[in-house]
Amino acid sequence: MRAFAMAAEAAPGGPPRPRLGPEPQRLLVIALGDYWYWRSEPIPSQALIAVLGEFGITPASARAAMRRLAQRGLVRRTKSGRTTAYGIPPRSTETIVARLKALFDVGPEEPWDGRWTGVAYSVPEEDRDARRNLRDDLRLQGFGPLFDGLWVSPRDRRAAARAALGRHGVDAAAVFRTELEGMPPEAIVARAFDLRDPAGRYRGFLERYEPVRRRVRAGDVAPREALRVRTELTAEWRHAELTDPRLPAELLPPGWPRAAARECYADIYDRLAEPALRRFRELLEAVDPALAGLAAFHTFESIRRLPDGAGEPQAQETEFERATREDRVRAMRRSGP
Repeated sequence: MRAFAMAAEAAPGGPPRPRLGPEPQRLLVIALGDYWYWRSEPIPSQALIAVLGEFGITPASARAAMRRLAQRGLVRRTKSGRTTAYGIPPRSTETIVARLKALFDVGPEEPWDGRWTGVAYSVPEEDRDARRNLRDDLRLQGFGPLFDGLWVSPRDRRAAARAALGRHGVDAAAVFRTELEGMPPEAIVARAFDLRDPAGRYRGFLERYEPVRRRVRAGDVAPREALRVRTELTAEWRHAELTDPRLPAELLPPGWPRAAARECYADIYDRLAEPALRRFRELLEAVDPALAGLAAFHTFESIRRLPDGAGEPQAQETEFERATREDRVRAMRRSGP
């Protein structure tokens, strides 16, 4: 069941009404990622309250969201006099670029080489938490359970698998890359991966956002609405692809809807970049004019142009990356059956 946040939204001539949509914490993380990702300067809480107010979120709910994000390590809290501010934790350029390219999936897809990455492990029966955490971590990396204690991915995920095993202290394990005999690829996919859930999510995304895409192309979205639409669009996309193992094209069923959904997402996201940034700057300028000019946006195209060499992930997971991964695991668990 998908988690929704309830927030008060003022209705003309009437009392506040409930608002259904992505939770305030997620909206704030996405807004900072879209317009403040390269910056280390903290933003006063009053400006962030104004940003969340665009989504009908009350100041009390906005403050609570900021506190929780700081506790989880997804934002950094600072205080100067009576002013509390929040920013994105420090990260290296390599981490920023690698994260952006992974989020927006801008690299070319290589053809499948017919081999599988396997993770075979044994966790004591009494250590249920370690087993569950490892399974969630592997699923997040695109693995699926072929047999009990044997997870597979058609991608070369050996480094990711070793990192997951290390994070959860699982020593009785082996990671390998090989061809699998005795079972055809389509049977492996059917056994290890549930593609019905992500397919339904992508089709739902298209159903909701194709009409929005037509409005955007017609120039019928003003800056204030652009900020809301672009932020909620990303929240919906990340929800849609959360359970997608991202299999190679050779292993996907006919008519797989990801490409069409991603094209819709990219078109709206890139077209709304400038008007959404204008609104974000307006909200910052009302609180701190000096910060407003620092806000910027990225697009699918600008991320695609980033040098590939700069995007190599660090061997050691940063605190920010750890918090981000744990946040995705929590979202995946809430979305599960």
